[in-house]
Amino acid sequence: MTQVVDRQRWLSGLPPASQRPWWQRMLRSPLFWITLVLIPFFAYNLVDQYQMLHPDRTYPDGTVALGLNNEALRMAAYWAMWTALAYTVLFVWLDRFRAQNPLIWLLSFGWGACTATWASIYINSWAGQMMQTTGANADTGSRPAIFIAPFVEEATKATVLFLLVIFYRNRFISRISIVSLAGLSAVGFAFVENIIYYGRVIVFAMNRIEVGDPEQAVLEMVKLRGIYTSFGHPTFTMMTALGLAVALGSRSKWVRVTGPLAGFLLAAGGHMLFNGVASINQTDNLKNQWYMALGVVISLALFLVFSVVGQTQVLRRRLIDFRQAGWLEDRDVLVYSNPFRRIKLHLAGICRGPKMWWRTAKFMRLITELAYTREQTNRGTVGPGSDHRTHELVHQIEELRPDALTETIGLTIIPRRHTAHGAASYPPSPYPPRS
Repeated sequence: MTQVVDRQRWLSGLPPASQRPWWQRMLRSPLFWITLVLIPFFAYNLVDQYQMLHPDRTYPDGTVALGLNNEALRMAAYWAMWTALAYTVLFVWLDRFRAQNPLIWLLSFGWGACTATWASIYINSWAGQMMQTTGANADTGSRPAIFIAPFVEEATKATVLFLLVIFYRNRFISRISIVSLAGLSAVGFAFVENIIYYGRVIVFAMNRIEVGDPEQAVLEMVKLRGIYTSFGHPTFTMMTALGLAVALGSRSKWVRVTGPLAGFLLAAGGHMLFNGVASINQTDNLKNQWYMALGVVISLALFLVFSVVGQTQVLRRRLIDFRQAGWLEDRDVLVYSNPFRRIKLHLAGICRGPKMWWRTAKFMRLITELAYTREQTNRGTVGPGSDHRTHELVHQIEELRPDALTETIGLTIIPRRHTAHGAASYPPSPYPPRS
């Protein structure tokens, strides 16, 4: 019977019901095998890129492209790090309703930084040769950048999303989760790409005395790529992720096929338009590009805000279903469908120690998964194994409730010290009493 239930839940994309030792669970986890394969592959990608970009290269027309030395790479990595860090924090924070395993965040970022850049360099270089751009800028000529690079880069960045959905699809319970992982992959890609661009500027400035201070030269590039146009890669990859999210939430096979394809074409088309406008170095066109991009970013930001609000409404409706069935308490609906109350519980748990925070966070993950499992059942996107998983989640929630923070009324983020009689206790005053 247990094997039948596990089979149903596996077909539904849900974790197995049978309890096994940790090492058996690890060996049966797709995430473990994905990590075991990808981490060495990431290292190979970085080493191969270094060997490709480090030496000088001579092109058929006699021009020489200077390689990226170690000093230039260190300086470039320093400046590229801050943009990557800011966007990484943003997307990790966005993925907070049911936070992913940190390993998935790492794999998404690593895929964009290592594999996507590695594949893009080879394909874009080959495309540049086919288009007969044989100068020193063959990799970054305008024609490959406009007509080839958008399709190549968007495909390589988004591939990790399809791999995770295939092997670990039970973790993708909300649209925001997929968008966050797409953003992390794009941030990783932009991080390494910025290192290459900044490094080239530094090397050029070091070998041309008329350029002046290499640090000042790279700061101009940092302002352009690290600030003004830093939203480009995350924005376009998020379009592909939205198409994939629509496909996962639909019961129509036609939508499941066309959704990701439409998202990818929209991402590649936007990327192509962005690169085409950027290749025109006229001031008015750059201003038009900035205004156009700003409008796209504002639209996506509003969409994400409405998506967060929509996710809270989904949680509220599904938790109300369980409250009406008598499986949850009244306050559970109000507390766990409000993002601010959830943040307060997290902060209060952190201030009460690692164990309390872990129990509180686990309770929050369980009740969130319960709501989304119910939503998948209502939409018909999950199989019969969801019923057994729902009962299992309810039992786990009730077992964990006494040991976790579940109420925000009267809860202080920083715990107060109390005496045995319940009165607040304060440390003794360092000053002598008055006479």
